Amino acid sequence: MYLPKLSIGAIALLSIMSQSVMAAPAAKKAHTAVNATAPEDTSSLNACTNSITVFNDENGTGEWKEETNAKSGWSVDDDGLELVLEPPQKFVRLTNASDYGNPYNEFASPNAPNFIAPQLLHYGKVTYQLKTSGVAGAVTAAILMAPGGGDEIDFEMLGGDRNKVQTNYFYAGGIVYGVNGGDHDTEDTAAGFHNYTIDWYATRMFKSDLPEIYLTVFLKNRSPEQIQWLVDGTVIRTTTKKETCNDKNVCSFPSHPTSVQVGLWDSSDPSSTAEWAKGPINWNTTESVTAVIKSVSIECNPEYNQIA
Repeated sequence: MYLPKLSIGAIALLSIMSQSVMAAPAAKKAHTAVNATAPEDTSSLNACTNSITVFNDENGTGEWKEETNAKSGWSVDDDGLELVLEPPQKFVRLTNASDYGNPYNEFASPNAPNFIAPQLLHYGKVTYQLKTSGVAGAVTAAILMAPGGGDEIDFEMLGGDRNKVQTNYFYAGGIVYGVNGGDHDTEDTAAGFHNYTIDWYATRMFKSDLPEIYLTVFLKNRSPEQIQWLVDGTVIRTTTKKETCNDKNVCSFPSHPTSVQVGLWDSSDPSSTAEWAKGPINWNTTESVTAVIKSVSIECNPEYNQIA
């Protein structure tokens, strides 16, 4: 970026702005629960690599690994990384009298392929190009999740509801169902490939007459304050950090480094999960349950990640 020469007056104004706007407590933490702030010591930054992984015969899965090192339930060809739910050895359909008679399968698929990128991401943008499974009861998931089940931001596509996508986020492992979720109309997710983007990248921008160099100083070291979910480049949902804060200004906004994941799973048990996912899977009429991942791109926020 070209930076023009500044006059003494401009330099003085820049100094005043940086001191007044960016004043912060002396002690900073890389992962503050309430209001994350970029650490001063770059050696403590999360290591991250901007990347585009294309899954095909030539590249295989790249550096991505299946979570359990499973050798079955997936394959790679020139169409992409194919995730597969194989049928259980025995198909038994039951109903749960204590759950309004909702059906479920006694045995689920023995596979739940889930692939994970070789790095953590602390704020950034991830785009998954994929085709979901269109089988009722199968769930295709594109997820950012902190190790140990902490913060989470996700897309979930239900095979039984192919013209919708669900979005969700959780903070510090606090699973609050029906509170942070969103349900959005879209094109048929199983009919072809679509781009699903989680933009957890930068401080919310605003209109200003300030030159770009002043905005850069103004925004430096301010933690990201929003998440956007996009389908094929169109924003379908925006959640701001402010929305997650209580009256004591304690916020439940994802702020910890996360792993980048994509997977396919069988929702057929228990009955409550099967009901949510428009399942369970009917293995009598289903021969193939697959989702295909063509590519995943990762863009690391340089304020919070040490770019490799």
